[in-house]
Amino acid sequence: MISNSYECTNDLIIAVLEDYFSEPRFLRKNDLFAINAKNQFYSHSNPSLAVIYFKVNFVKIKENVNSTVKNGCYILREETTLIQESNIHSYLPQRYFYLDAKEKLLEPYPPNFTKLLTHLEHCILPFIKHDIQLPIKPIFLIKGSLGSNKYKLIQTVAERIGLNFLYADLAEVQALTSAQTEAKLRIVLHNAEQSIPCVLCLSNIELFGKNSEGQKDERIISTFATEVNALYNKHLKYPIIIIATTNETDISAELNRMFIETIQIEHLNQDERTDLISWLLAKRNLNYQSNLLKVAGMCSDYRFADLNALILHAVKFHYKYRNTDFNSLTLTQEDFDKAYEYMQSIYTDCKGVPRVPKVHWEDIGGLGDLKHEIMRRIQLPLLNALGFGQSGLLLYGPPGTGKTLLAKAVATEYQLHFLSVKGPEVLNMYVGQSEKNIRQVFERAKSAAPCIIFFDELDSLAPNRGRSGDSGGVMDRVVSQLLAEMDGLDGSNSIFIIGATNRPDLIDPALLRPGRFDKLLYVGIHSDRDAQLKVLEALTRKFKLRENGEELAQLIDHMPAHTTGADLYSVCSNAWLNAARKVLSKDDPNNSMEQSVSNKIGLNEPITVELADFLEAVHELVPSVSEEEAERYRRMQTELSSS
Repeated sequence: MISNSYECTNDLIIAVLEDYFSEPRFLRKNDLFAINAKNQFYSHSNPSLAVIYFKVNFVKIKENVNSTVKNGCYILREETTLIQESNIHSYLPQRYFYLDAKEKLLEPYPPNFTKLLTHLEHCILPFIKHDIQLPIKPIFLIKGSLGSNKYKLIQTVAERIGLNFLYADLAEVQALTSAQTEAKLRIVLHNAEQSIPCVLCLSNIELFGKNSEGQKDERIISTFATEVNALYNKHLKYPIIIIATTNETDISAELNRMFIETIQIEHLNQDERTDLISWLLAKRNLNYQSNLLKVAGMCSDYRFADLNALILHAVKFHYKYRNTDFNSLTLTQEDFDKAYEYMQSIYTDCKGVPRVPKVHWEDIGGLGDLKHEIMRRIQLPLLNALGFGQSGLLLYGPPGTGKTLLAKAVATEYQLHFLSVKGPEVLNMYVGQSEKNIRQVFERAKSAAPCIIFFDELDSLAPNRGRSGDSGGVMDRVVSQLLAEMDGLDGSNSIFIIGATNRPDLIDPALLRPGRFDKLLYVGIHSDRDAQLKVLEALTRKFKLRENGEELAQLIDHMPAHTTGADLYSVCSNAWLNAARKVLSKDDPNNSMEQSVSNKIGLNEPITVELADFLEAVHELVPSVSEEEAERYRRMQTELSSS
């Protein structure tokens, strides 16, 4: 048997060989043959056990047997004596392609792995040549986000070159004490030495060298370097290739200097996602009647594992709603859409995950000029492949005028991911963590492109530098980091930055220069009759009105002169509640609305909102912006427009 990384007992080996030679097999000297142990009943004790390789060292034929083939014969279970010698080390057969059920040539690895495989192979091949003795150690690092399938990449390289594959998770190697961690590390390296030639995959390298409290443990890092040096100083006949993987962008300098090459797995573009989806469907023999380019466009921030899960969920929804036979399974665009919505509902529960909001233009009343300007600023860069014409938009005005709603509507109409960032939630008490949070925001946006980064309460995140008054200068560094990240987009025409603030005079002037937030749009108070009517029509488009909208025109005469969108929303919601109270009191005059809700009394008829309900809500309204504040914002708009 050729040495491998599996735990193979004598009983297991005997059972495998007996099953393999239950049929006559023709073998010659120096032949390699493989036995797939996954399908055998005795492999349940070791689920990771896959293929076991054996090599024929010697064939002895009786003198009275006529053999026309030198050093070869048929192995018959009842006639042949099989002697198993001690394990040996040898390269394994190289595997490249296989045929699927349709007899169509299909690569055994994803198409986006082609360049990465070639790069990694060129890094490894010099170390498996016997006549080359390099004075450097073959230790490599692969960086990639979670779900980018780094494990499959390394395993595929090992199969293509013909090396054993050994996997170790450093999160499991870490122990409570340094001595226990060192002992586990020695066991891992010893198993790799027994499995040569092999590729040793060490995942979660960023966790290595840290104690249980998260502090750096130099003893473990020193022991790792010492053990690796001792392993390579033995001048083994066959190589050991160590490849570490990490999800983090930054690792400690002590570990980083041990790697002679770092390979970065980049985010997939739309064409790569399309090819990957097609490959995953072909691998499972799944038919489809949908535009895969459209599916790939929806999944802009998806990795390998995400796309694989998308297909599985699409199959699940296909059977759930169609109840078709498995032989006639054909995925449609509707199946992919349902799977995408389901996965997005799960992912949006995670903090900081970009999503596409569901706010349409008809949900926003008025603001026609702002809609046109924002559409022009977003649509032109999307159509322009050269990357010119992009600039940041800064929406300013009193609170409640619909600045956030405008940004969400833009993301919905153009099917862009929406990454909302509140100013205060980025700040952190630890030194350097606030700047790191800013970098992570832009990294998430780049991975989810096309995407809109929406900075709400921008004045709290980027105040004037030199005036913050904090002893450490935290806010100054945050502003500088934000400026560097905005300049580092390099004219990308798929990432848009929109900011919102109530106090543009407090923002650092460097953010208002060309190439950053160079376009300021004032989202003002609805003071004219037509604007208020459009907002009311948008807010009540799902209402059942008694006079089919005529009461809205009459309501305008009773509204205050200065009302924001939030004020009008409050009037409409309170009017509906007033109408609901009337219906509930009509059904049971002795019950109040609170008692009906507690008793779970339902509404037996649709709610019809009348003018009296609106007038009662207007009477209770307290405007969010006074006349003095509205006048101050108008003066601010004049000053900013003139400057």
